[in-house]
Amino acid sequence: GEAISTVGGIPTDALNADFSFKLHPHLSAIGEMVDWDAPTGGFLLQGCFAMGRFAGRALLAKHGIRP
Repeated sequence: GEAISTVGGIPTDALNADFSFKLHPHLSAIGEMVDWDAPTGGFLLQGCFAMGRFAGRALLAKHGIRP
């Protein structure tokens, strides 16, 4: 069989569009913390890196900081 990332984690409907928690917007969740399926290897890593970059830029924007 094909190995995939572990299913389960924080439901996407518990997160805002910037990956911050709806109930605790000062905290964020990315990568395999979130309930998503992905093939292992480069695709999984790229998904985690992209989510981290997006969440980081959103955090900077919330505080009026330009990257």
